[in-house]
Amino acid sequence: MPAKDVVTPFVADAVPSILQRLRSETRDAHSAIEKTLALTDKTLTPGAYRQVLESFYGFYKPVEDVIGAAADTMPVWLDVAARRKTFLLEVDLQRLCPQGGHALPLCKALPPLRNVAQRLGCLYVLEGATLGGVLISRHIRENLGVFPETGGSFFHGYGPSTGAMWNDFRAGLLSFASVAPHEEALVIETARATFETLRHWCERGKDR
Repeated sequence: MPAKDVVTPFVADAVPSILQRLRSETRDAHSAIEKTLALTDKTLTPGAYRQVLESFYGFYKPVEDVIGAAADTMPVWLDVAARRKTFLLEVDLQRLCPQGGHALPLCKALPPLRNVAQRLGCLYVLEGATLGGVLISRHIRENLGVFPETGGSFFHGYGPSTGAMWNDFRAGLLSFASVAPHEEALVIETARATFETLRHWCERGKDR
């Protein structure tokens, strides 16, 4: 395990418009789900952490299945298989609850994923969550004693490559927007829908 998390800084002369718009136009939805999950709260318990993983599994699996089935339609710069994370959730849940084995509910009300722009908008949220996982990974290590090898691999993300993978995705979005500027609004709309759908799904999980 690396001594510390490494995030490669994104260097640019100016914030490109699709990235600026995504950040500003999804800020409220992003903040809302962070509040719902409360993953960096000092009051986070092992049970609450496991419940988040279960909810994430119920969302990520069907989303990644849909995007994976359309992998051959995605831009050449995007390796869909390399960015799948459902298996990390499966590993973490098995390590945290080896006596489990019960089938977890899967989200059926997914964000729209019918075309490339919508799938990229959804992936913007999932890849951004991986970057944010750097802080969450540190928090669960320090407060719950959960390490990547003992149930924290999902939030460990791509490990020391997390920053580079995020920057590659950002660069790809810029490339997509440069050749399909008319699709920019759809990317942003779907990113918002993904935040909101995931939040509603996780709130449902809290009521179980």
